[in-house]
Amino acid sequence: MEYFDIHCHILPGVDDGAQTMEEALSMIDLSYKEGTRSILLTPHYMRGKNKCTREELKKRFEEFKTEVQKKYPDLDLYFGTEILYEEGIIQDLKDGKIQTMNDTKYVLVEFNIRTSYSQIFDAMQKIQNARFRPIIAHVERYRCLFKHIDRIDELTRMEVLLQMNISSVYGGILDENARWCKKLVREGYISFFGTDAHDMEERAPYINDYASWIEKKCGQDYLEKTFSRNPKKMIENKYIFD
Repeated sequence: MEYFDIHCHILPGVDDGAQTMEEALSMIDLSYKEGTRSILLTPHYMRGKNKCTREELKKRFEEFKTEVQKKYPDLDLYFGTEILYEEGIIQDLKDGKIQTMNDTKYVLVEFNIRTSYSQIFDAMQKIQNARFRPIIAHVERYRCLFKHIDRIDELTRMEVLLQMNISSVYGGILDENARWCKKLVREGYISFFGTDAHDMEERAPYINDYASWIEKKCGQDYLEKTFSRNPKKMIENKYIFD
């Protein structure tokens, strides 16, 4: 199985992820070893706190892509952004200041972990009304969604896509967070997985062992859907909901 990682911070020197080219290339080495063959690089976008403009990020991405493909010509790299939602984000999207996922209408959006459900719901409606397609980043983190399957169901019924960090499925029966994540996975609410990798230590781009659990519990078809078919539809700007 070849994996598609849609959420990571490997592009060097642009956010709190990889800081050097050496570190970034080590992360690429590990990703490749884990079986990842497509990666969507998603540096943070935070209004007023960005190190680079969209144009500067694109230039750094192309330079990094050239360097990576010298060693791994069969590894496909794409460019996106993880957007911290706040006032003004919709206008920044409309003005073209924010890199969308591979220049599509899909946008990866994160929130403060204590954001209220009403605020998340309102943000999703505003993004959709602006004709973008929202993906909630690491959906398992938000307190307002924890154990609220009704809210998860409401979001997916309005065609909001949910991304989970793949390592979140790790944990035993006494781990309340892991149980919640496994429930979301088993019930088919998750459209994408990503590593959200930031470094080679605590947040490294491991996938394979976690993916084995998903395959065992949910089957090969669900694994392929979340790690291959959905990501490919997304980067081609195709409709995902069946």
